[in-house]
Amino acid sequence: MFREIAPGLYLQPSLLYQTQCAVLADRSGVMCIDPGFFEEEILAARSLSVRLAREARTPLRVLLTHSDFDHIAGAPAFPDAAVVTHATWDERNEARARDALRRFDGEHYIARTMPLTGPVRRDIAIAADGEELGECLLYHTDGHTSDGLALFHRPTRALIVGDYLSDCEFPFIDVGALRYRATLEKFQGLLASLGPALLVSQHGTPALGSVAIAARLDESRRYLDALLQASAQSDTPAEAARRSAGAWRGAIPDYLYERHLENARIALRDLAGA
Repeated sequence: MFREIAPGLYLQPSLLYQTQCAVLADRSGVMCIDPGFFEEEILAARSLSVRLAREARTPLRVLLTHSDFDHIAGAPAFPDAAVVTHATWDERNEARARDALRRFDGEHYIARTMPLTGPVRRDIAIAADGEELGECLLYHTDGHTSDGLALFHRPTRALIVGDYLSDCEFPFIDVGALRYRATLEKFQGLLASLGPALLVSQHGTPALGSVAIAARLDESRRYLDALLQASAQSDTPAEAARRSAGAWRGAIPDYLYERHLENARIALRDLAGA
C-alpha cells in the first residue's frame, strides 16, 4: 500500500527486501521508480501512476535505478510509459537479473501475467551528472552495480538513491569497493550542494532531515573504510571479513555474512589491482 510521505511523493515497500517503489507527481509529470516486485505491488504502482498522470494530464515515466532483478520486475506493466535508465545500463547484469527472476519465480511457484521475458525497453538514457528531467536532477552511482541512477526531486527535496545508504543492509559492493567509495564521496557533495530534506533508499525506510541523512552516509562510509583497511592488512577474504565484521553495528548478522565475505573478496581484488 502506498503512503504519501511528502506532497507528491508516494512510497510502497515490497515484501521482498523492503524494496521501495517511489511515485513522484509534479507539474512536469509522473515518475514511477522501481515499480514493485510481486504482481500485486506492481499493479498498485501502475494504478496510482496512471491515475495521477491522467488526472494532471501529464506524461508518465518509469525510472529504473539499476539492473538488478528486484528493481526491473515491474517494467512490463508500463508499456505506454517512457523508461528512464542511466546510459551505462549493464545488459549482461540485466540478463543475469532476468534469469534470477525466472529462477526465483520457479522456485516459489510464482505465476506472473506480465513476465519479464526479454530485454527491458529503454527510452531515455541519462548520460551526465546533474542532467535534468522534469523537476529532477539525475546522477550516476557506481559500485553496487555499474549502471546506478540516483535523483534529486526539487519540489520535495527528496534524494532517491537506489541501493545505497540503506538502514537495513550494509554496502553491497558488487562491482568495486573503490568505485563504491567514490560514490559515497559523490553523495557527500550532493548533501552539501543540494541540501536534501529526506532520503529514500530502495531498501528499508526513508531518512528524514539532514542529521539522519548524514548518519546514513557516515555508517556506510565507516563500514567500507573498515573493510578496505582490514583487506589491506589481510591475506585472505576470510581474514579481512573477520577483521571488519564489527564495523557494521557491532556485528554482521549471520544471514548476511556471505555477502560480507563476498565484499572482502572484492576489496582484496581491488586493492591488488590498485
